[in-house]
Amino acid sequence: MHDKKPFLVDRLLILILEKSAGSALSTTEIRDLYGRQLSVPEKVGNSALRKYIYRELLRLEGANVLERYKGATGRGCKFHYLGEPADKSFEDKSSPYTPTILHANTEAATLDEGTIRYLKDELAQRKVELISSIGESEEYQRLFNKFPALPIAIRSQYLESRDRSSKLLGQLRAVENILTEIGRPV
Repeated sequence: MHDKKPFLVDRLLILILEKSAGSALSTTEIRDLYGRQLSVPEKVGNSALRKYIYRELLRLEGANVLERYKGATGRGCKFHYLGEPADKSFEDKSSPYTPTILHANTEAATLDEGTIRYLKDELAQRKVELISSIGESEEYQRLFNKFPALPIAIRSQYLESRDRSSKLLGQLRAVENILTEIGRPV
């Protein structure tokens, strides 16, 4: 009895191909279907995604999981899904485009709703603080421009307020990035 060799596959790509079994799809069509399944498709460039999909399709073709429809080659060629080969067993591999929340063996998958609620509250608080800080620095600048005779201390307060705004913006972006990475876009 022959043991099946493990073959790493992008599970989302395989699911798309299985759903379209019996149909021939182009790389662009597969890319579009794949992109629609991502939780943050707007963050993924079509060109980079198409290249990734094409490389994966070539791997799958080499493993006899796919074949080119009617032997077509070149731009616009279509692929036809053949199914899992008898000599291979599919094993999930991580994709650079699927959020980490989908991978069961990552720490992100263990986040509870309390943590997510805390991060969203933190984000809301940072937004309020940022708006307040920007308003403060704009007011210092307006007063300094209107009354140039004001002491230089006003200018230093304006600079401190502007620096605080920059720091708050960085904190806000960090929390936004974390929420997006775990599949909870803001």
